[in-house]
Amino acid sequence: MEFAVVVHQGKTRKELKVPAGSTAREAVIAASLPLDAPCGGKGLCGKCRVSVAGRALSAPSGQELKFLSKAEIAAGERLACQVRIEGEAEIRVPEARQASIVTESSAERIEVDPPVRRLVVHPDPPSLEDQADDETRLVRALARLFPGRLLSVSQTALAGLARSSRDGTGVSVLLSGSEVVDARPDRPGERALGAGVDIGTTTVVCYLVDLASGERLGARSALNAQRVFGADVISRIAAASEGEAGLESLRSAIAGQLAGLMERLVLDQGARTEDLASIVVAGNTTMLHLLSGVPPDAIARAPFIPAFLRRRETRAAELGLVGHRACTAILLPGVSGYVGADIVSGMSAVGMAETAGPSLFLDLGTNGEIALGGPDGILCCATAAGPAFEGAGIEMGSAGVDGAIDAVWIEDGEIRCTTIGGADAAGICGSGLVDAIAAFLDCGLVDDTGRVLDADEAGALPPAIAAAREGEGNAVRIYLDRAAGVYLSQADIRAAQLAKAAVAAGIASLVASAGIAMDDIVRLWLAGGFGSFIDLRSASRIGLLPRALREKVIVAGNTAGAGAVAACLSRSRLEECDRLRSLCSYLELSSRPDFNDYFIENMMFPEDC
Repeated sequence: MEFAVVVHQGKTRKELKVPAGSTAREAVIAASLPLDAPCGGKGLCGKCRVSVAGRALSAPSGQELKFLSKAEIAAGERLACQVRIEGEAEIRVPEARQASIVTESSAERIEVDPPVRRLVVHPDPPSLEDQADDETRLVRALARLFPGRLLSVSQTALAGLARSSRDGTGVSVLLSGSEVVDARPDRPGERALGAGVDIGTTTVVCYLVDLASGERLGARSALNAQRVFGADVISRIAAASEGEAGLESLRSAIAGQLAGLMERLVLDQGARTEDLASIVVAGNTTMLHLLSGVPPDAIARAPFIPAFLRRRETRAAELGLVGHRACTAILLPGVSGYVGADIVSGMSAVGMAETAGPSLFLDLGTNGEIALGGPDGILCCATAAGPAFEGAGIEMGSAGVDGAIDAVWIEDGEIRCTTIGGADAAGICGSGLVDAIAAFLDCGLVDDTGRVLDADEAGALPPAIAAAREGEGNAVRIYLDRAAGVYLSQADIRAAQLAKAAVAAGIASLVASAGIAMDDIVRLWLAGGFGSFIDLRSASRIGLLPRALREKVIVAGNTAGAGAVAACLSRSRLEECDRLRSLCSYLELSSRPDFNDYFIENMMFPEDC
């Protein structure tokens, strides 16, 4: 039996039918609308709140009673993953808050020699004396422009070539590598655009470039549409493992989102989607599997082997992306199941293989990916840091969106904070989490074991700080904004401890395996959106970053996106990604006893800065 359901989000209204007993979350997924569900629908986070109206709904579950008050439930507020639909219903999903994401890719000068380009060539006109076919004459003309390159013409380009003029006035061709993938009569003013894409587990960024001039034309970003399936890659792998329908749901969610972002970017320039000739994609290994529709199941179980890691090229249309019918989609290479193309792309962007002396590359996101080395070799690892620094797993955690507390400090004996966009506080993002813990350590409200002081102990602190503390034991909370009701709990601080200890232990393991000292490292590249916003002093105060490297940190921004843009504009930069991959070795931390030792050592917070 099926029931009619209407799902609303802002001005969007979708009508559909769902099987009896479906959860509201399943209805939202079927409607292809975004919804925050960090725990992947297990009822553990309480963040997938929706308003549901209908006469036949399941009774509130124990998990709903844990996260929602009786008044909220009476008003129709429910957890989407818990409430089941047993009749016609109407579901209202909160509007997605505006993401505040670093969208600037590297502005470095790149010699423009794109792997995909559009150019006009002038084959010699045929004659009775020269009976060469159109394909041969086109290849001859291209050989004059690219001597020494072995060129070919695809089957799909032949029809357009046959329709082109044979009087020497010019043929417009799309050249992908050494293959002509499209040919047509020359049209003055025709453009060739490219896109560099970074698919992050939490955020997605698309950059548009002109393949002829190398000009950066614009960027758009959004929270990853797959977050309804969970905040981390393990949750999404689990969702994709639920048969072909599960994998297709995740594939279509990301492909549809990318297509929408790129279409808007192209239209912003007054161009057509058919002008998009090349798309280069960076992302972690799971994200690229999901975009490709390739089951990622094996990445989640030992020995964690993915289906592919090498660079892949296909037609954009085969991935569900927009562009010219011959638009090439290039998926950059990765190192392992948990050190993906985003890290290779990032290392390329910062020039890690050209840096004299050992350097450290650290991408802090939903996981912690770390690389150590230089021109002679690079050792990589991934730490199961969990998504705490992306806001998931924190009771009032948030991605970097408007209203998220992003900075916290102590001033005049009071807790002060700011929010992204200056909006009313509605949660706390990763940079705010790090700042808050550092501030509480400084003022003594949290000790070096991570314990929040009890009420009697806190009484010795400034009154305003002591008053921010509420509750006892594991139920203790520290309010950052009492009026808005935004707080950190004891459990939140423990989650941050686990995450920072995992990252610090990963760094220590690489340094030990490389046989060097921490002081030998000449530079620390801090990559990713979270890394762009954290305060370095706060990060070293809580032990997330090694104190010895604090003065060597370079905040590099969205290096994955910068590397994708560079590879879109330069064949040599694309080939550099392959070279970097060949330099990399992967260190599996789960099999190393010393990792556990380092992890335990780094659980404590440093006593001082």
